Amino acid sequence: MTTMQDAGEQYEKQSTYVMPAPNQVRFITGGQTITLVMGSCISTVLIGKNSRYVAAANHIMIARKRPDGIIATRDAREQIDEMIDIYRERFDIAASDLRCLHLVGGGRKTADESFTVHLENISETRAILAENGIDIMFDDTRSHYFASYSLADGMVSVFIEDQLAGIHLSYIIDLERLFALDPKLAAGLPASAMKPENAGFEGLVERGVITFITGQRNRPDL
Repeated sequence: MTTMQDAGEQYEKQSTYVMPAPNQVRFITGGQTITLVMGSCISTVLIGKNSRYVAAANHIMIARKRPDGIIATRDAREQIDEMIDIYRERFDIAASDLRCLHLVGGGRKTADESFTVHLENISETRAILAENGIDIMFDDTRSHYFASYSLADGMVSVFIEDQLAGIHLSYIIDLERLFALDPKLAAGLPASAMKPENAGFEGLVERGVITFITGQRNRPDL
């Protein structure tokens, strides 16, 4: 259970760059950046709004806890519940006012087809978000990723690199327009920044939710 002292430790107000270690959650507000490096692990990057925008990310090693777990000590449910608690208790943001800005990670670490941890991480984490009524806006999974999220002036600047495919993309999201959007009525969501000519991504461009794009990913000639 999260205490307010714990929440204070996880909101590093003076740190410009924040990275959650395995089994941890971290929060940022304007002027700060969260960075992630994900292999088979997965992260739910959440964004919430009241009088300001607050982002958070976690580092889920194993989404469903195993009795013999030593390294993966906190599963997806524990971490997501903790994030929801901190949003409510410290920032006065209810779960209904949260979006999963990005579900990212869940890549296969080996060519061995019997390795399924990454798939279990994806499916379990998606299910927990759905249970809490948190819509996923962007989904880039099943590969190894480096990603960063910088908050400033009602915008979030996203950089994502698919480290297995060797492609990357930078884009800026207008958060006011993102929160004005009903995810259940918008076609093609969750969007993907890494899939070529992704309908959900291009739909957000057309709606003005995505305001700036640069990078190597192939996009249609708009």
